[in-house]
Amino acid sequence: MAAALLVGSGARAFPVMPPEEALGEAPAVIALRQQLAQREAELKAIQEKLRESSDDSHYADAERLGVVEAVRASGLTARQQRRLSVAIIREADRNHLDPLLVVALIHCESSFNNYAVSNVGAMGLMQVMPNTGTYLANKAGFRLGRRTNLFDAETNVELGTAYLADLIQRFGTLERALVAYNAGPGLAQRILARRERRVKFMAGYPAKVVKEFRKLKAKQARELTLRATQQTDDREG
Repeated sequence: MAAALLVGSGARAFPVMPPEEALGEAPAVIALRQQLAQREAELKAIQEKLRESSDDSHYADAERLGVVEAVRASGLTARQQRRLSVAIIREADRNHLDPLLVVALIHCESSFNNYAVSNVGAMGLMQVMPNTGTYLANKAGFRLGRRTNLFDAETNVELGTAYLADLIQRFGTLERALVAYNAGPGLAQRILARRERRVKFMAGYPAKVVKEFRKLKAKQARELTLRATQQTDDREG
């Protein structure tokens, strides 16, 4: 009725237009979307090839350094062991740490038991506390989610390695950082402030990790020397 009155009164009548989505997209827009989807698929394929190439390089380093051999103690599947070996090399490089230091810490913290839980609730290979893991994940730009995600070996190594690097920077030396890693930063400050407590604590956990680290480095040096000797003999032969 209102429409009829408008037309009858000489008002300009406009055709009723259907919603834009009912018309469908123009062929040019559809073609553009298809091209974009194809480019995205090609980019993902390239990124996957780059990741695989990087992983192969990291795994070769893991074999050369003895990380692969150490990871066998984890009891993980062969595929998971490979991913863990790669993660140790990758995260050590990212945080400017010796991969064998990460291996030594894992050995002392969990004996490579991926599902280890301490009596205070620290979890996984590097025995990361859930609250610490949540903080570190947020800092790294992702959400940890459930605390059981700390049982994911790659996630645990990513967070634990970043935490160790941060503590070394904050406390100045590896030994002091290991006090903080084991006791927590707050308690570590109080331990380190008193000589008697500091000396006693340093003789425990930090000394254990450093001893394991030195043992791994010595083994690595022997194996590298042996390989060099074999290569020399092969060339001369």
